[in-house]
Parts: sequence; C-alpha cells; structure tokens
Amino acid sequence: MKNQNAINLFVLGFGKVGQALVRQILSARDLLNKHGMNLHIVGLSDSRALLYRDEGLTATQIQSALTHKGQGQSLEIMDSTHSVDSIDRLLKPGDILVDTTASPHTTARLLRAVEVGSGIVLANKIPLCGPWAETQKLFTYPNIKYESTVGAGLPVIATLKYLLSTGDSLESIVGCLSGTLGYLCSCLEEGLPYSQAVKDARSLGYTEPDPRQDLSGMDVARKAVILSRTAGIPAELSDLSIEPLYPTELEKVSVEEFLQLADQEDAQYAGLVNWATAEQKAPRYTARITPEGIQVGLDLANKASPLGSLKGPDNYIAFQTNRYSASPLVISGPGAGIEVTAAGVFGDILQLARESHRRS
Repeated sequence: MKNQNAINLFVLGFGKVGQALVRQILSARDLLNKHGMNLHIVGLSDSRALLYRDEGLTATQIQSALTHKGQGQSLEIMDSTHSVDSIDRLLKPGDILVDTTASPHTTARLLRAVEVGSGIVLANKIPLCGPWAETQKLFTYPNIKYESTVGAGLPVIATLKYLLSTGDSLESIVGCLSGTLGYLCSCLEEGLPYSQAVKDARSLGYTEPDPRQDLSGMDVARKAVILSRTAGIPAELSDLSIEPLYPTELEKVSVEEFLQLADQEDAQYAGLVNWATAEQKAPRYTARITPEGIQVGLDLANKASPLGSLKGPDNYIAFQTNRYSASPLVISGPGAGIEVTAAGVFGDILQLARESHRRS
C-alpha cells in the first residue's frame, strides 16, 4: 500500500549531478525513515525518456538506471519508460520536481509545476535567468528552492533570504562565483601561462569540455542575476555587459583550435599579472551586485584583502548590508563539485519535504 506521508520526487536530468543526488538519497534512506521522512523517487528522466513507477521506483530499477547511464546509455532502453512530456500530467500537488539539467528548455515544465502546486528544486540556473516577465512566477512561488544554483552546497541563497526577511537592506554583494575562473586566476598569479592554465583547468575537470563556456563569464553572470532577483532587484541578463577571458576572434573556432591558439593570449595576461603584482594586487573574476545594477568581469583586488588572498577554486561571497556595513558577512568555500552540488539539492528537497509535512 502506498505511504500517504511519502513525498514523491521527479528527478529531471540524470547526468552527473542527478546520479549523485539519487545515490545520496538511497544511502540516507534508513536515516530519513527513522525521522519520518519518506522520499519516494517515482520518476527519473534524461533527455529522451522518463522512467516512472507510481508506487516509487524500486532499488533494482534505480540501480539499473544508474548502470545504464554509467555506460552512456539512455533510459529509453529500459522497461516502464514514458515520454519526458508525461511528467506534466503525472505531477501532483505536493510532489517535488527536481531540475538537475543544464537545459534552457525546462521553464515551461517548471511553470506547469507551479500551476499544479508541486514543489520545485533547482540546480539548473538557466530557468531563473530568463526574461523577468516570464520567470517572475518562479521567484514569487513559495514552494521553490534553488540553493545550488549559486555556490553549489554553500548557504548563499539562504543567507541572503535570511538577511532580507529580518529587515536588513542590501548595499552590495561582491564575490568570486566561479571555481573555474578562481582556479585560472590563481594559476596566472603564480606565473603559469594563460594557455597552460586553461589546459590544466580542463584536464582537472574544472571546465566544460569547451573551456569557453566557463571563460565567457556567462555562468558568473547568471549567478549574479539570480542573486539580484532574490534580493528583489529584477535584473535582466540581456542588459549585462560581460567580459570574456578570451578574444572574440576565437569565439567561432573549434575547441582544438582554441586550445592551440590560446598561447596568443599568454603575453597579455602575463603583463596584466606583472602590473598587478607591482601594485600589490591580484586578478579576480568578480561579480558586483547593487541596487543600481550588476558588474561582471576581471577585476584587481588588493592582495591583502580577503578577496585578493583567495586561492584556487573556492568561491567568496561578501554581503554588505545595513547591519553588516563596517564589515561584510562573508561566505567562502567550495563552490563547485558534483557531490557538493548534489548535497545542496538534497538539502533543498528535505527542507521542502519538512515544510510540506508541517502544512499537512
């Protein structure tokens, strides 16, 4: 018999983060049950198919799905699959739809969840950065969590909401929001050529297969827009001027050509670092959010400052507010990684589930 107190989960996107999330849920299931928290994964979806079972997928089904995806196969080869669009009619009030994709095409499905009254948890930043007229419903919907869209598992969104909900007023948010670009800046500061730093970051898995997706600054810009909108400032991504860390003439070439030609930028970045060092400064790719707008690009921070002393791929976010005016409230730590991102999503699921239980 189906457990009436269970929370049903649909996991949209079964890539690395989605798979890590499912593994974390399975490993914590006994502990959750002891605390009366029953999470039933009823749907797993990749881009081609939805694996669905109304009573909750069995451990065998889930493990089989993990195996297939680990082998690079689609869920569509499994039994009990449906079209991905089936999610729209299967979602019920109180279910939780989890978007771990990086797709620009899930907004309509998320808005459908709003209409139904389902919970929403996002690791996908893109739906929150569309035109404000389209995405405003997501930011005003009470049953949505999106902690992992900024800072992975760091409590960035929760901290901002806490400050604002207790009557504080925002002066600025300044931060390094990309572990990839943080790593790159540290390498440049240590004297590594730009081209080698990019290749190293790619080989370590810090960048996408095409490093320009990270070097474009778009990921940082999206995070800045999410922070701005969370703070009640409805910024538009299309209005931002974003400084990429590669020249426009390398925009259209293949990945292999880009990596081969990247050494053309070595002298420029070496010169920048040498000048910054002489001025006791360090290059940092930052976002600055204020009520007046958003700035995203390469900046020079005083080496003695917390931002200037930041090393490697860690994120750094400083909230300057009416209360935290003389000294900002700072959050710093790992802002990327499959497991910490999945854990952030898991935490949002649990929070929504607890809120649902309290209401019932």
